[in-house]
Amino acid sequence: MKRRNFIKLGALALSPVLIKSLNDWMNSYHQKADFDIEILSDAGVGHLLWESKSYPIGNELTTEYLIVGGGIAGLSAAYQLREEDFLLCELSERLGGSSSSNYHKDQHFAQGAHYDLAYPAYYGKELLQVLFDLNIIDFDTAKQTWTFVDRHFLIDPTRESISFDKGQKRADVLPEGKTKERFEALLRPFIGHMPMPTWSIDPAYHYLNEMTFYHFLMDKLQPDPHFMQAIDYAMLDDWGGTAKEVSALAGIHYYTCRPYFDGNPELFSPPEGNAYFAQKFISKIPQQRLKNNHLVRQINKTATGFEVMVVDIKQQQQIKINTTKIVYAAHKHTLKYIYPAAYPAFQSIEYAPWVAMNIILNTKTTEKVFWQNEYLSGDSNFMGFVDSASQFNTLTNERRTLTAYYCLKPSDRKALLKIDQTAPTLVAQTIEYIEEVFGKSITPQIEKVYLKVMGHAMPIPAPNYLLRDFNKEATITGIAFAGVDGGRLPLFFEAADSGLQAAKILQQKMTKG
Repeated sequence: MKRRNFIKLGALALSPVLIKSLNDWMNSYHQKADFDIEILSDAGVGHLLWESKSYPIGNELTTEYLIVGGGIAGLSAAYQLREEDFLLCELSERLGGSSSSNYHKDQHFAQGAHYDLAYPAYYGKELLQVLFDLNIIDFDTAKQTWTFVDRHFLIDPTRESISFDKGQKRADVLPEGKTKERFEALLRPFIGHMPMPTWSIDPAYHYLNEMTFYHFLMDKLQPDPHFMQAIDYAMLDDWGGTAKEVSALAGIHYYTCRPYFDGNPELFSPPEGNAYFAQKFISKIPQQRLKNNHLVRQINKTATGFEVMVVDIKQQQQIKINTTKIVYAAHKHTLKYIYPAAYPAFQSIEYAPWVAMNIILNTKTTEKVFWQNEYLSGDSNFMGFVDSASQFNTLTNERRTLTAYYCLKPSDRKALLKIDQTAPTLVAQTIEYIEEVFGKSITPQIEKVYLKVMGHAMPIPAPNYLLRDFNKEATITGIAFAGVDGGRLPLFFEAADSGLQAAKILQQKMTKG
């Protein structure tokens, strides 16, 4: 394996507790493996915040609105403000945030969120209208649900997923049996009452936000440990925490936000994942207003609005931006350094770190494979992998991408310091898991591996996290907060709605003024 690592803005390392002992296996592995590992991470931003203070000050700009962060929330805000005077600043080279993508020859692949599901009619009308206007969805009157326009990106239900549990494969993450039947009966009454955005949930169900999902299940169901292991896998996979860490509202929402018990909603997964949605927003936004590789370093309140210091990373200079309104769509933990006055409201939020690994194979397959391969066999950090051979690009591409995911504990974040050194072992461990599922070797076919490190990938919806309104005073302060770490579930619909609502709040202030 070639140790040619490309580090962007610093690097993280995996905690030793996450790495299996693979010494014997690695000895033979190194002899037959010959591929590059490329590491992408924005973890060095802390160093850049300090180093950039010495950069020379270049241009001074003025804009009515400044959007901080170019993930789905920031892009949704930019779409809402597309006819206004605004600028968007994004630290990374690519827009999309945790919905970003990458390329390798004929492969376009996700490095974060990689799918969405059809939307019931009871979801939020404002965002549904935006998605309709972007030609992403259309309404099926027969089924009374919103469906995706680009139907060639739908995953075949017979290839949708398989769960691998201690050497055995089954169709669903939850084990079949009486407990699953009782679990479904317990949650079925909530179907239709768990919409998105979550702020629209009826107050009658808000009590579920005050307890853990584990407490709710133990009180109502008393599931056995094996069943709870499957529940924990699902919670980690979407919420970044176990049933003991997430609220009952988040847990119930996971299973009942769509009528899963009565059929499979359309599963939409383009090769580039949720970067598809990002590109749809970008296509309707004035390109000159989108500033990649621009780090917002400091926000200062002034008598007329804000003075914002921005680092142009490529030019290594600072830009002063004067603005009257800000949509803050970046991670809220960064407020501690960029705008400390707003940080206390967000300081209790816990984030789950993630690592996404794209393994590029130099051959495709004609075998029946599954899009999502859910791995429940021991390593609770490993969430399994997605196989591009079940996606639309299979017919035209000569390569195949296996995208594996690791969800880590917040306590492991500080230990993620040297991934450029430990990456080969993590890659070897992941390949071993995948080969266990396939029952055969893939190592000779590996052409390259990409690692995307996200130290604050998603906020964990702990009790009392959801439903909080962080924008009550936005029309007074001039700064509105967007993003899923603002009392939202870490989902595309929530992120997009948050940006839309934050921009509209500030537009109301402008109108009132």
